[in-house]
Amino acid sequence: MTSPDSAHTCAHPDELRPDWPRDFLRTGAQRLELEIGPGRGAFALDHAKAHPELDLVAIETRRSDVEEIRERAHKRGIRNLMVFHGDAKVLVPRWFGPGQLSQVHVQFPDPWWKARHHKRRMVDVELAALLRLLLHKDGEVDFRTDVPEYAKSAVRTWEDAGFVNVDGAGGLSKLIPETLSTRERRYAQTGQPVYRARFINPGPPDVNVDVLAERLEEQGRTGREWKDVRRK
Repeated sequence: MTSPDSAHTCAHPDELRPDWPRDFLRTGAQRLELEIGPGRGAFALDHAKAHPELDLVAIETRRSDVEEIRERAHKRGIRNLMVFHGDAKVLVPRWFGPGQLSQVHVQFPDPWWKARHHKRRMVDVELAALLRLLLHKDGEVDFRTDVPEYAKSAVRTWEDAGFVNVDGAGGLSKLIPETLSTRERRYAQTGQPVYRARFINPGPPDVNVDVLAERLEEQGRTGREWKDVRRK
């Protein structure tokens, strides 16, 4: 609560964050997960349905997809999924506190092929450093892509930020996930490869997340600099 003396000052960030247990109508804290870029929501809907014990927040840039996911969740009676329209890089640091997340899903992020758009790529050192803070100890990153160079770059980015690769340094997962997206189910029929990796957070970084990101950039790493041949 803001004191009378601070009525005309900016609120502390902690005062602006959602109360997720309350908003999900829970009586206490639950396992809280985040999906960045759910697309049309096949994974989010199936994952939330299969795990009523957790709460899943999804952030999507396309308003039409957000509305579609909400409608489908309502029809299926899924109450542990909330979908929001917006820019995850703006909303995530405002909505979640240190150690609050148990898992983050980043699946098939837009490659943004044109050089002038590389700055829009989702997985970069800033996001990786931030998630080191927001994920609790042993919290997990679930990353998937169908672009080989994006996979290589993302693996290096997560590892450089201090995440532990479940499959060893530089490794990709050979396991088929419990819940697949629509794209993955389609690729299973066509033979298109999917590159998956899982990372464990060893705990919060020992420096400020901005300092960690700056260190990585000083090493010539942004996480956005990879190049690949665009598929036709």
